[in-house]
Amino acid sequence: MNVTKAERRISDDGHNCIYYINPENHYIKSYPFLLRATKLLCKEMGTDSAIVISHIAYGWMPRILNYDFSIHNDNILHYAQNVESFEEARAMIREFDSSPVNNSWVGLSKVLHFTNPKFFPIWDSKVAKNFDVSKNQMKERHNYINYISFIESQLERNIVLKVQKEFKKRANYEVSKVRACEFILYIISTCLYKNKI
Repeated sequence: MNVTKAERRISDDGHNCIYYINPENHYIKSYPFLLRATKLLCKEMGTDSAIVISHIAYGWMPRILNYDFSIHNDNILHYAQNVESFEEARAMIREFDSSPVNNSWVGLSKVLHFTNPKFFPIWDSKVAKNFDVSKNQMKERHNYINYISFIESQLERNIVLKVQKEFKKRANYEVSKVRACEFILYIISTCLYKNKI
């Protein structure tokens, strides 16, 4: 995992990401609704909400969902909601031999992010490009754990705090520092370096 490359991209291009906070863009507009729906489902359905929240997360993804009910279904969301540190987030991920959401750390990261956006960043192929992590390497749990650590190390950067403030100003809702940092990495790879990665 090339963290130096990702840090350099945040430094060099993070400021350009602010212009992509467009409240009319579906990606930006739908985010607070997904968080709210997740919170309501957890409250109303408890542990049974895991499969529904997985379907919500896969609404952002181009694949059909396959949820493995045999993997930690009874406690995954309860634990995720109660995570209060990055160390607890990493420890939770270490408990899984595989992901119950399409056997994919990407899918699980989205479910966990919607459940607790302060400690679980979204991990996907676009973000992974900033670290020179291939699609095959994304299947390795340790890369998601390392990504959580990287995000934690970046949260007090001025550009992350600025993007966080710009969401409130431009999109009229608040995002966590984790979401602001992950958004920067996503925009860098999808918009700024689209043909250069």
